[in-house]
Amino acid sequence: MTPDFLKATDQPSPLIPAATILLLRDHDDELEVLMVRRNRALKAFGGAWVFPGGRVDVSDGPDLNPIDRARAAAIRETREETNLDISASKMEVLSNWIPPKAEIRRFSTWFFVTPAPDHQVTIDDGEIHEFQWVKPRDILAQTPDPQFLVMPPTYISLHRLSNFRDTDIAMDIIGKTENEQFTTKFRKTDDGFVTLWEGDAAYENLDFEAPGPRRRLYAGKRWKYESDFIPDI
Repeated sequence: MTPDFLKATDQPSPLIPAATILLLRDHDDELEVLMVRRNRALKAFGGAWVFPGGRVDVSDGPDLNPIDRARAAAIRETREETNLDISASKMEVLSNWIPPKAEIRRFSTWFFVTPAPDHQVTIDDGEIHEFQWVKPRDILAQTPDPQFLVMPPTYISLHRLSNFRDTDIAMDIIGKTENEQFTTKFRKTDDGFVTLWEGDAAYENLDFEAPGPRRRLYAGKRWKYESDFIPDI
């Protein structure tokens, strides 16, 4: 199955505001994050393992600014998909993602992090068919896995979380850090594809051998993220 983000066309499509939330907990002295698997029948990322979230609806704080509207959408989607209630006051911005112009469905997505409430997860069995609490390093080590499909933004977010040993440290540092902006380009290769973000030496001319800073994901037989950029605190 070819992921949606590789089914490119020549005509740009409009950006769709969206939000997703990384719910964190500590388990066995390690940080874990909640991931859910989308129904395989869905057009957008069907069968992929993602974080709870979705598009911003017209009812999601129409009088708010874009980030706060995204927070409202993340809260609503979390309740709908997992039956968990979270608070905007405990959410920190992690990143913002802009897909390539040629992608068929272009979601401009805000990624947030928050401590998970101490309640049982109950999935909706509609859009969401499974859930798991995962240790970020475990998923990074096994990607790509046809039984656990993840998209590049999910992978990079897990990579960021893998630097923290517990929820308190993650929330503290992310809360003090400027959120990362990811404006995406990609190029197919014989081994898979390479995804580039603004700041990479190859971002403008797609010359992967060009000297200079790296901010790219090699997604072939094994996935590998290279970045010379550290978010400012």
